[in-house]
Amino acid sequence: MSCNTESLSQATPTSGVIDTPALRLAWSEAPWDTVIFGYPVLQITDIQVHSPAAAKDIAQFVHARDAVGSRLVSCRLPHERLRESMLLEEIGFRFIEMLYQPEFDNLQSHSVDHGHGLSVTRATAADLPEVLEAAGSAFGNERFHIDPRLPSPLGDLRYQNWVRSSLDHASQRLHVLRDGPLLVAFFVTEQLADGTCYWHLNAVAPGAQGQGYGWRAWQAMLAQAHLEGAERVRTAIVARNHRVLNLYARLGFRFPAPLMTFHWVHPE
Repeated sequence: MSCNTESLSQATPTSGVIDTPALRLAWSEAPWDTVIFGYPVLQITDIQVHSPAAAKDIAQFVHARDAVGSRLVSCRLPHERLRESMLLEEIGFRFIEMLYQPEFDNLQSHSVDHGHGLSVTRATAADLPEVLEAAGSAFGNERFHIDPRLPSPLGDLRYQNWVRSSLDHASQRLHVLRDGPLLVAFFVTEQLADGTCYWHLNAVAPGAQGQGYGWRAWQAMLAQAHLEGAERVRTAIVARNHRVLNLYARLGFRFPAPLMTFHWVHPE
């Protein structure tokens, strides 16, 4: 769907584009979140403010959002995009988090430590109940838990659904890491066409936290990516998760410029 300053097409109401001299804004539905929340959850995928008239043109998005009954919209912006963030705040968006995307480049040229002592295997259906239990309580730093306007249990369900879907996903892989029979951690990864191993979702199991397993598990997954021929590893982590940020720094990851995350939540 596209729209201009005169009209808004309703051909596909949960996605659209505003493209005017003052504003470009594109949005789409996040169907995985719609399933959780029970109403259309939208995400702004592109926003560029060209002039102050953007404040008028963005009303078309507000109309489209309300027309489909969305009660939650998210947007991620590069950290320097303050004109765009201020425009979003004018229509009720609130800053939620700063997001970093650590990268480990030239992986094949590094000597990777294989002495972590953990087993790394692709998950099977037999592993799933244990991993789902861990996923339901491992992500307290994430935006669906931190935003006080959203029900935290839905955040737990969101990550459990993600883990469940990764078991048979076409390109994502669910790995389990164990110390003997003990579940230590799990990782959802994806090998991208450019040689990147992307870590979508990872966590130390709550019962294994505080015992030094984070360092060993992350070393193990770097070794796994190296073994599979990845050229680099990339992931994402929120700034408030400072303990794991320090872990990435110790492992030699670099940190490109961060992103800002905003939520609009329907006022009750």
